[in-house]
Amino acid sequence: MEFNELNLSELDKDLSEEQRKEWNAIYASYRAGSLLTGKVIGTDSISVDVKNDETGRFEQKNILCLVVISYRVKILIPENEIWFDPSEHRPPHVLRSMAGAVTDYVITGIDRENECCTASRRKALQIRRRAFLRLAPKTGRRVECLVTAVGQHKMLCNCGGFDVTLDAKDVSYAMINDLREHFRTGDTKEAIVKSYDPESGTLRISVKEAQPHPFDGAEARHPLHSRRASVITGKYSGGVFCRLEDNLDCLCSYSPEQYDEDFRIGDRVIIAVTKYSYSKKLVYGKILAKW
Repeated sequence: MEFNELNLSELDKDLSEEQRKEWNAIYASYRAGSLLTGKVIGTDSISVDVKNDETGRFEQKNILCLVVISYRVKILIPENEIWFDPSEHRPPHVLRSMAGAVTDYVITGIDRENECCTASRRKALQIRRRAFLRLAPKTGRRVECLVTAVGQHKMLCNCGGFDVTLDAKDVSYAMINDLREHFRTGDTKEAIVKSYDPESGTLRISVKEAQPHPFDGAEARHPLHSRRASVITGKYSGGVFCRLEDNLDCLCSYSPEQYDEDFRIGDRVIIAVTKYSYSKKLVYGKILAKW
């Protein structure tokens, strides 16, 4: 039955106040194309009939959907309505890792009897972009972004209706082996606009540059030849990254009598600060011992 044919007064007469509030918001979004916001709780695979362009026949196809439930009503966002470009397809693991993300959507269909709706994140992104671009995204502008999905080496954020993929170098000054240990889907982060290309519609942002550089003032905190307790956070070409403090790494070498195989990521070590590179904003040191 079409939405306009539904007897909403009859269907909604026994709703609780919370249910009525939820349905009224859904009706408003469907009628006006206005935004709703909710948290993704997971994914569902649904079967739909799709017309085959070659044969003209309808065939069943499984479509992965994001699921949002604000209170009682299930909202399904099909994968072809998730991204700004409807032809864009991302691997299923990206959609599954979006559980916990806060997302905007616009209601596109209502199954009142089964308390289920379909929605479009793509239409919501269009609305967000128009609002975001009213104030030109100049380089250096501070913006807010939502963490949409986090993998080991990459993180998907949404900023003003733009889905932006960030590498570890875009989110932290420090060396990070696994972004999932430091960032969570659903987090809100401040970022800096790096560039915006109106022709391609590409927005570049940096989360790390919204924070002070940890190198600034480091020599006063850690003078040359000072000894510091630290933790090994990674290895590179025969050397190791040792974390002095939050987001400040010291690039260390071993002492002559030490073996690389004796040191592992996570080990606590004592280091001596040996050098500062002001042009590269790097701290160098030498591992003295474990502790």
